[in-house]
Amino acid sequence: MEKDTLKYFIYARKSSESEDRQMASIEDQKKEVEKIAEELDLNIVGVFSESKSAKAPGRKSFNEMLLRIEKGEADGIICWKLNRLARNPVDGGKISWMLQNNIIKHIQCFGRDYWPSDNVLMMQVELGMANQFVKDLSVDVRRGMRQKAERGWNPFPTLPIGYLHNKDRKGKVMPEEITTDPERFPIVLKLWKLMLTGSYSISDIKKKGDKLGLVNHKKSPYCVHTYHKLFKTEFYYGYFQARDAKGNLKRYKGRHKPMVNERDFNKVQVFIGNYKRGTRSKSYNYTFKGLMNCGECGCSITAERKFQVRCTGCRNKFSCLHRNDCPKCDLSISEMKSPNFIDITYYRCTKRRQPCSQKTITEKELTRQYAKALKSVQIPKDFYDFIIKELKEISEKENHEEKILIGQTKKKVGELEKRLNGLALLKADGDISKEQYNEIKKETISELQNLKFEIISLEQNFSDWMTIAKEYLNFALNTSKVLTERDVFTKRQLLLKLGSNQLLMNRKLLFSKAKPLLSIEKCHQLYEAEKGTFEPKNPLEKQGDLGSFDTCNVSVCPRVHDVRTSIQDFMKCLTRVGINN
Repeated sequence: MEKDTLKYFIYARKSSESEDRQMASIEDQKKEVEKIAEELDLNIVGVFSESKSAKAPGRKSFNEMLLRIEKGEADGIICWKLNRLARNPVDGGKISWMLQNNIIKHIQCFGRDYWPSDNVLMMQVELGMANQFVKDLSVDVRRGMRQKAERGWNPFPTLPIGYLHNKDRKGKVMPEEITTDPERFPIVLKLWKLMLTGSYSISDIKKKGDKLGLVNHKKSPYCVHTYHKLFKTEFYYGYFQARDAKGNLKRYKGRHKPMVNERDFNKVQVFIGNYKRGTRSKSYNYTFKGLMNCGECGCSITAERKFQVRCTGCRNKFSCLHRNDCPKCDLSISEMKSPNFIDITYYRCTKRRQPCSQKTITEKELTRQYAKALKSVQIPKDFYDFIIKELKEISEKENHEEKILIGQTKKKVGELEKRLNGLALLKADGDISKEQYNEIKKETISELQNLKFEIISLEQNFSDWMTIAKEYLNFALNTSKVLTERDVFTKRQLLLKLGSNQLLMNRKLLFSKAKPLLSIEKCHQLYEAEKGTFEPKNPLEKQGDLGSFDTCNVSVCPRVHDVRTSIQDFMKCLTRVGINN
């Protein structure tokens, strides 16, 4: 059969898989086979191309081409090489069968062609070599990935957000195979730190990430599901999973720079809870939502915004969030003359457990009550300076005493260790019997273990209560600034310092003041009582050596003992808070 009487389809394929990286692009393949068709004067009736690997059956354009050949629309195929048509035995067998049955009358490749009358052995060998190449490549790739994992580097092409494969411009892998993404690593690290505060949900973190500019390679923000996966990925604290030689998943210790430690990672897992639970993004960041519970039924207090307008025609009040006309008289808002808009946020019980009789309270009234509560724990600057000075003295003295105690205990440990060494020499010289040696050794080791345990207890039980003290004192000093804080989440954290078990009962805010704040309040009361005794009695005293009242005078006053006793109570309270934290 002559070639010029046949009709041909051009087929070009390019895959992103590694076995085709050295192959010409689809456009280059088309140009080459068009030159072949022009030189041989072949009649081209259609062109098929696709970007898909041929290692598995199921290519759309390939199947469509064969179907149209079966219908008689074409008689042959022109392609660059035979492996462009098939790299798997299913597609290869189909091509071979259609050629043997004269359905495909001719296949033209670069430098070689195939006819139904040819020996099928050569064609099967070429298709078999293409299939074997894919199989060998798969084994090589898996072996390379396994070896990379054993070296401590994540072998997968896509890394968690914030990390990149370290390659130079020529594509050569560098000694440090995984490095941090200079753009996204600092952003993700900041999100981890926010998550560790316990004040943010996944939806809140997504909003923060969007605001900080965390986007994917398409410059689009990540979805909530991606943030869930991010905080569940143990790669961020230095581990990853890959398959071993037997195909089983194995956990590897990575050599990349971790973003958090394991303790912080586990802490976040507690915060986010169930991974598959849906997280709905909040429409509004209500100031006091999540702070209080209902005093009657114990359910949480939620917030609800009412944005309404009063119709100027029929005086009907209706919500204008989702409609722009009155439901009663159909009068449009745009046609109303000076409509009265009402925008109020209410706080109410969710009533999820049982019916509840508690009524709503406005955000304005709740703000007033919080302001009153904050004012009740406020302290002046002079008292703040005084108590900070006193606490520093106590802290320095305590640290000094503790260091001395630990030093003395370590000295005793050294003496006991010397005794053990000397005991062995006495036994070797025959000065003591074996029974005496064992008895003394047992007592010495027991005493040594007790001393070492005492040292560990002293070092572990020490709490930096001074840092916690400054935190509460700064809060008490700056309570007037809490409600003016712009960031809602920071504001909530500060309001939680007021005390635990914040309740809303009969439209009144109830809470138990935090113990450190109660101690500060007691200290302040005693301080004010003692402060009055140092006020000068006449103007002449102001010019004398006594001077006016200051914190130094208070600290040396014999009657300041009560104040210092109260400070000691505050210190003990802070120590307990530090241990619990």
